[in-house]
Amino acid sequence: MVIIMRKLLTVSLFALLAGVAQADELKPARHGDFAHYTFALAWLPGFCTAGGEGCLPSQPKEELIGLHGLWASEPKSLEDQGVKVQQWWASGCSMLPHVTAVPLLSEELRQRLKETMPQLASDLQTHEYVKHAQCFGYDANEFFSTALQLREAVVDSDFGRYLSAQAGQTRTGAEVKDAFTKGYATGERGALQLRCAKDAKGRNVLTELWFTLKKDKLDRFPEVDSFMDTPAAEREDTCSQPFLLPKW
Repeated sequence: MVIIMRKLLTVSLFALLAGVAQADELKPARHGDFAHYTFALAWLPGFCTAGGEGCLPSQPKEELIGLHGLWASEPKSLEDQGVKVQQWWASGCSMLPHVTAVPLLSEELRQRLKETMPQLASDLQTHEYVKHAQCFGYDANEFFSTALQLREAVVDSDFGRYLSAQAGQTRTGAEVKDAFTKGYATGERGALQLRCAKDAKGRNVLTELWFTLKKDKLDRFPEVDSFMDTPAAEREDTCSQPFLLPKW
């Protein structure tokens, strides 16, 4: 009996850990005729110090890899109307019937987002939901919970550990993409885009990592079949020169 209980406990623990490692399935209630997601992570020490408005002084500094967003690609219904993808990127959900509303999140989820998302004066959490999620009918808690699960899957992976180990080092895009393809055993090198910008000291720093993911494979991320090559018209890789992965 003791042996059986130990085996059951081991199986249960494995299942629990497996659930943590992968995200929930996320199904749009409407406008689901899009092809893929862009999953955006922020390298927080770079994101918060380069370009844009910068992060608030209260930005938590325990995490290196933060959550930026989870963005559906342009719905086919808009493509068929001749809407350019750049217009979709700029306008998002405002191009579709929607109700603009501040997401109502659980206190636990709000706290976790505060720890992992860049804290901007413009309230990134609300912006991400209003622009990228609410027109698809996603429940705000499910949407952000899934995005956080995806982030944890990266942080807990070999690639995530590689990134964390590079804090304070200068690397090339090729080196980081080599680590990406090795870490996830994927041939879809083009599934990862790197974003760089100049910080206040004029250094070229990593600010973001964008992953192109199959729409119906979020719950399998980061398994090899969840990645897809970024369409040529959507490539926004800006790290052609060596860059610093700054640390806090």
